[in-house]
Amino acid sequence: MINILKAYNDLYFFNGSRGDETSSQIFLFHDRHSKLILTAPHATRSFANKKEKLADLYTGALTQYIGEITQTSTIIRQKFTPYRALISDYIAQIELQDHYFLDIHGFNQNIPYDVCFGIASFQEQDYPFLNQIIQTAKKYKLRTIVNHPSYTGKFGLTGRYQKIFNTPNVIQIELSRRLRDFYQNPDIVEHTTVPFLCEICKFYK
Repeated sequence: MINILKAYNDLYFFNGSRGDETSSQIFLFHDRHSKLILTAPHATRSFANKKEKLADLYTGALTQYIGEITQTSTIIRQKFTPYRALISDYIAQIELQDHYFLDIHGFNQNIPYDVCFGIASFQEQDYPFLNQIIQTAKKYKLRTIVNHPSYTGKFGLTGRYQKIFNTPNVIQIELSRRLRDFYQNPDIVEHTTVPFLCEICKFYK
């Protein structure tokens, strides 16, 4: 597993985490005809607020791997662009709004949580699977919070989807560096992160 993740990570870590800038596509959609789509909009560097944004390291490889082993569709940013390119616009463009999305991100902030769930302006009870996801996280002894002030998802896919479609179909999942880094923490990734993400995908089958 870890060697596969490392091999996948090379695709996003390439060129200073800018990915393959010669690629014709910014986002790579692997359609497995699932109701759930896993997204990794910051798998490579991106452009926001008139500046270059660092990649959420390892989120691309993890999303790609989880998608494959659970047969879940994925949309992953595969290259940097020197202009704003939003995954929400891409989803609207190819008309995927009738799906559910788990939007995978990563945080490095020193806070007492392992996973932050962002639901923007909606309420917890609006989401059909959020409680089950939180309970699953507890089973893996993960410390969680919903709508941490820094990670609400309000300005990401979660918030934009709510504004455009007014439905609670997107949950932003912010993973701590400890849960993502399969170079420094291979045992945690193999025995906690991957099983947790695989298990919550099953709620949408």
